[in-house]
Amino acid sequence: MAELIGRKGETLQALQQIVRLLSTQVLQSPLNVELDVDGYKQRRDAQLRRLAVRMAQRATQTRRTVSLDPMPATERRVIHLALADFEGVTTHSVGDGAFRKVTIVPKR
Repeated sequence: MAELIGRKGETLQALQQIVRLLSTQVLQSPLNVELDVDGYKQRRDAQLRRLAVRMAQRATQTRRTVSLDPMPATERRVIHLALADFEGVTTHSVGDGAFRKVTIVPKR
């Protein structure tokens, strides 16, 4: 299972993209395909939501911006959604390409 998922889900993400491209080419219309292995995505989403709350709490307590590690767009989206209603912080994506990351900014 670990080989299909890859480091931080990179292999699974790549396989999903390949399946999407092939299915779009064969069907002549875009098809949204989502692959998962052994519930990895659900566990990763829960892990990201916990990280988001923990880092938002840190940002509000220290009154300093917290930057997360670079992550794919789908994972950044989970962070943004998890903190959309969190009092006292806003989130922004910064950087380019594979180095794009989420910053959590305390409101003043």
